Amino acid sequence: MFTKTAQALKNMLRKNIDLRNVQADFLGSVFDAGTLEIYTGTQPADPNSAPTGTLLCTITLPNPAFGAAVAGVVTKAGTWADTATDTGTAGWARFISASTDETFDVVVTEDPLDNDLLINSADITIGNTVTVISLTVTIPQD
Repeated sequence: MFTKTAQALKNMLRKNIDLRNVQADFLGSVFDAGTLEIYTGTQPADPNSAPTGTLLCTITLPNPAFGAAVAGVVTKAGTWADTATDTGTAGWARFISASTDETFDVVVTEDPLDNDLLINSADITIGNTVTVISLTVTIPQD
């Protein structure tokens, strides 16, 4: 019996732009009207794990949450902002679908050179507005 390794399969499976756009649009649509929870500390091992750190802010995402995919990339749509419910330094965030079944985690940053979730300030104070400046999600070719 012949078994392919994950790396061998990765080298064999390549997606064209149209498929990457379909995947990116689908991923983005899963989070329409969902929520974004911003936490202190380091993100857990995977999105199936319980959140770690202190919950600083919960932002309700617009519908649609992301714009149409271009070259396998979706970018946040509309305004993502809400009031902080606690004080601390943001470290990571969890996206939760409106159905609460699907999640994905991202690193939070205030450095525009990174390609993570960019917010107005990583130093969050209770009562202040937390605003997401940018986020792009890329579906790789392979």
